[in-house]
Amino acid sequence: MNKKPILNVYHPKLTAGLWLVGMLVICVLGSQALTKDWLETSFLALLPTSEQQPEIAKATQQHNQLLNRKVVWLAGAATSQEAINHAQKLKQQLEQSQLFNKVVLEFPQQQYIKQYQQLFPYRYQLLDAQTQAILATKPDELIKQNLELLNSPIGQMQAASLESDPSLIFSRYFSAQNPIKLNLEQGIVVLSDQHRFWALLLTDLQDERLQLDKLETLSSLVDSATEQVKAAGGELLVSGMPLFTAHGAQSAKQEISTVGIGSSLGIIVLLWATFRSVRPLLLSSLAIGSGLLAALVICVLFFGKIHILTLVFGASLIGVADDYAQHFLCDSFGEKDWNPRKGLKFILPGLSLGLLSNLLSYAGLGFSPFPGLQEVALFSAMGLLVAWLTVVLLFPLLLTGFTFDHEPAILKLTTYWEQHWPLWVNKNRRWLGLVLAVFIAGGLWILTPQDDVRLLQSPPAELLRTADKIRQLFPMSPDNPFFLVSGTDQADWHQNEQTLLKRLDALKQQKALTAYEGLSGYWPDANQQQQNYRLLKHKLYDSGLLERYMIDLGFDEMAVKAELKQFAEAARNTLTLPEWLATTDETKQQLWLGCDSGRCQSTVALIGINDAGALAALQDLPGIVWVDQVESISSLFARYRIRASGLLAIAFCLASLGLGFKFGWRNSVTIMSVPVVSLAVSLAMLGWFGQLFSLFNLFALLLVLGIGVDYGLFFFMAGDRRASTSLGVTLSALTTLLAFGLLATSSTEIVHAFGFTVTAGIVTALLCAPLIGLKDIQSSDTMERR
Repeated sequence: MNKKPILNVYHPKLTAGLWLVGMLVICVLGSQALTKDWLETSFLALLPTSEQQPEIAKATQQHNQLLNRKVVWLAGAATSQEAINHAQKLKQQLEQSQLFNKVVLEFPQQQYIKQYQQLFPYRYQLLDAQTQAILATKPDELIKQNLELLNSPIGQMQAASLESDPSLIFSRYFSAQNPIKLNLEQGIVVLSDQHRFWALLLTDLQDERLQLDKLETLSSLVDSATEQVKAAGGELLVSGMPLFTAHGAQSAKQEISTVGIGSSLGIIVLLWATFRSVRPLLLSSLAIGSGLLAALVICVLFFGKIHILTLVFGASLIGVADDYAQHFLCDSFGEKDWNPRKGLKFILPGLSLGLLSNLLSYAGLGFSPFPGLQEVALFSAMGLLVAWLTVVLLFPLLLTGFTFDHEPAILKLTTYWEQHWPLWVNKNRRWLGLVLAVFIAGGLWILTPQDDVRLLQSPPAELLRTADKIRQLFPMSPDNPFFLVSGTDQADWHQNEQTLLKRLDALKQQKALTAYEGLSGYWPDANQQQQNYRLLKHKLYDSGLLERYMIDLGFDEMAVKAELKQFAEAARNTLTLPEWLATTDETKQQLWLGCDSGRCQSTVALIGINDAGALAALQDLPGIVWVDQVESISSLFARYRIRASGLLAIAFCLASLGLGFKFGWRNSVTIMSVPVVSLAVSLAMLGWFGQLFSLFNLFALLLVLGIGVDYGLFFFMAGDRRASTSLGVTLSALTTLLAFGLLATSSTEIVHAFGFTVTAGIVTALLCAPLIGLKDIQSSDTMERR
């Protein structure tokens, strides 16, 4: 029994019904998925975590939690009082915005009084490192320093605590809790430089998820506050990770509009100039719209949230998703008695192979470890698939009885071009081949990879200058690199961290960093607490040094005995880590990661790093891991750039094999010559123009490979319809160029590089594809001359 060809049992109404049911399902799912918080804006969400060890990933996440929410404000003026006045007005404005769960201007005296009271019973067990060193070697020096302090102008401040803490050892410990000393006026931190005084105000956003509307509100708030302070004669500096995220989200939003509106307007103009009818415009819009809607819904359902940068790339999909509609519509100019059924029969193999090559290209993006690229891969693949299904299932019904009664001017141009361009290239092939070879070789020679993760963001110079100035004035915010400290138990962890902190002390003296924060620098473990107690007992109490010191200060014998009694009664006191953590601030609490599965872990935060190499060398210490997110992810970029090169080669081989089995090996080489030259020219263009070359360019080349195969296939299968094929490929290339060309105008470096790479590849593919079938053109030209 003979099987009927598929198109002989093709029922346009049935297929259109299937398409309608599918889109209704998409709409229902979308109405549920898109009502939630589905848009991601955080820069860190773009970065991979899959290759990190779980404990490093956990430490990195906890380290970044505070950075994601914190915003630092400095109100500046000619005098400290004016700066404080500006800051007080600013505080009211920030509290009214309801963006922040914490707005800190005045120094939290009550919090520190409470902490002092909670830790005071353990004062004999808590010694800072400097006090330990003095007691161990020169206990007399401690007494001497105390007397000098008490006789100094600020001695009156310490005199109040003498009765309860005569040796001032607890005052020393409590003071060491803050490694960088700040100037306070009216309970407010006031900083200064050569020109201004600056009042410090710290805020934490309520929500670290950084929703787009909150980021827009934050940007507006910063702008309005800056103008108000400036109008009052002051200056306002603002910095923090949320501001960089807000700028990135705002740029992405603008680029979505630019790419989306630009592509749409370009497509409308091209389609109207070509078809002079509303129906093709509506059908193309339907194919694009259904593809984008399905892509958005499926991505949100699969990932839970999608990044705003995915929508930037998604907007460029408009130009690609329209290709299938244009090829179908342009085929109507191929013969006079054209109808949708015949058109679909002729063009379906080319559309299907083109879809397959594009899907394989986007699938390559899905193999990357970067969540952002995985989202782009799924978004683009689903968008193209649904656009293809719209053309194949719906267009035959909606184009029934529709014909074009004109020959568009662009058809004459593309026909002339596809006939004469290949002949001119063939005539000048020797010098053109030499120029092309030199161009490609020279560009590849000077092409230099750049894998720095910081290129993912392109913040304005003003934002970077402000951040640097705030860092100079207020060097308290931890840098991105940190140490992860581990131990088999609390004692082992404490010992490992203490070893690290001693080495950091030495590097601090060498100006390798400004400061650091580690829990064991504040909280001694049980063993160290007992050592501290014994050190005090031996050097101060049993030796009689404390008693003589107290008598010299004017304490009576009863007060001396009371102090000795309190010391003796505190012998068994031990402050546990959970008890100490309960007394301290959130910043120090975040340093502790806890004990789990036989491991206790913490992080050591670093401030003002000047020599990262010297710090990284400390990871040879036992239980110490150096975590530099920028360096590790940049290294990951480099590794995956090499893997992506292999993936590109595999995709090339698979495409060649598939075409070889379908059309023969010689024809496969002919078709694949288009993407090969396109890839080479794209890479050379990157080199000659000094563009960024990274992992993302290689994924862009995967798309160039798919599009190049697409164009080559259409010309190879054109037969006697080269004119309509040329029109379809040209329109397809122009609309795709509109989308990716607009991406090339992006202020975000990787988006710009992605768009530049694809644009160069598409232009090259458009110039190379008509060369397929050159013999047929030469034969036709010879016959015309006869």
